[in-house]
Amino acid sequence: MQATLTWLDLTASDRDKMRRVLDLFKEQGTLDEMGLGSLRDVLSDALFPGTSYIQTRLRYVLFVPWIYQRLEARRVPSGDVERAARAAEVDLIGRLEQNEDARGIIGVVARAALVRLPSSLYWGPLTRGGIFRPQQSQGWYHSHFDALVDGRGVVGRADDPGVIWSQDAHWHPRMPEAPKGFPGEASFAFTHDEADFLRGRIEESCAGTLLAWLVRNGSDSPAENVWDDPDARRAPGSIGDTLELARRFSLHVAGIPLLYNLLVAERRREVLDQDDGQAIDALRRALAEWAAVEADDSPYEPDVLWDLVVRRGGRLPHHQRVFIESWSRRIAELDPDRVAGDPRLRALVAERELRLKGGRARLANRNRLVDWSPWSNIHPMDFRMDFRWVRVRQFLIDLHGGFAA
Repeated sequence: MQATLTWLDLTASDRDKMRRVLDLFKEQGTLDEMGLGSLRDVLSDALFPGTSYIQTRLRYVLFVPWIYQRLEARRVPSGDVERAARAAEVDLIGRLEQNEDARGIIGVVARAALVRLPSSLYWGPLTRGGIFRPQQSQGWYHSHFDALVDGRGVVGRADDPGVIWSQDAHWHPRMPEAPKGFPGEASFAFTHDEADFLRGRIEESCAGTLLAWLVRNGSDSPAENVWDDPDARRAPGSIGDTLELARRFSLHVAGIPLLYNLLVAERRREVLDQDDGQAIDALRRALAEWAAVEADDSPYEPDVLWDLVVRRGGRLPHHQRVFIESWSRRIAELDPDRVAGDPRLRALVAERELRLKGGRARLANRNRLVDWSPWSNIHPMDFRMDFRWVRVRQFLIDLHGGFAA
């Protein structure tokens, strides 16, 4: 089921908060209805590798090793390490809640029923950044826990029995020690040494990306949108080129989910006799506003994105390419006030959903129309991709806050 929000006429501050919540649904929802998620992910990984919408605060990258180091010091058996680590991670929830800055605590609602623990969400950055030096899975670590702790010479590599891993320093040797009192006392605030260590890991493992640039050249007060951030906008060479490519693509396709939702609202009124007139009017206005902004920008050139996808080894299905190029050509031919009612664009979007979803396509399935909720208000850029900036922005605030401490 597509997640939806009902917009209210709130203050500007409240509206911004609501929009940040909406950002979290960009992983699924309309982007997947139109098959745009894979292109978003290629650009997200090019800008901010190793990040994810389901990550929250940066200091978890240190919490996880510190928890495991405590288990190593206690010499917890391999058979018990998964259970012991879970207990420690669940206990951390309550410790973090005691702080004034308690935003982004993973599992604050689920508690002991939490399915995806912080260690699983952050294991990728730990291996990518060389913090867990064997660069193996969490399951591999658990199964080899006894041997790693005991220092039994070497451990066979799980992915290649002919390759061995030395026992020396399976955690990065320069990783800062856990603060005194951890985990009884824990917060998201970095010390200077911790921030410096993580910055070095990110710069080394993500060299040539906007993420690496911003951990060195960014600040603890980044802009709400990545393309409005002054430090991001002065990124040099290919980094700046990738950001501009992402900016231009995100604007160009922001009209697709607006038109799709307009078609759904109109279809609901027709099939279910729903009074969605307010939502229809709001979506038409948003489309016209978006189209005016799009028309004022530089011409969109899809081939630049296709080249990036190929270089990064991504998938570029033929029908996805044809869909974007058809959208681009038609948008370039239309005046902004004609976009919402254009028959060719409407057919393009409807056919795209049908191709991807078949009998589950909302525009062709009465039952799926029922679970769609209309907006009473919407901004033309509400569906614009942010490429995980909502998360990366918080990471930068956390990291650079450590240098200011």
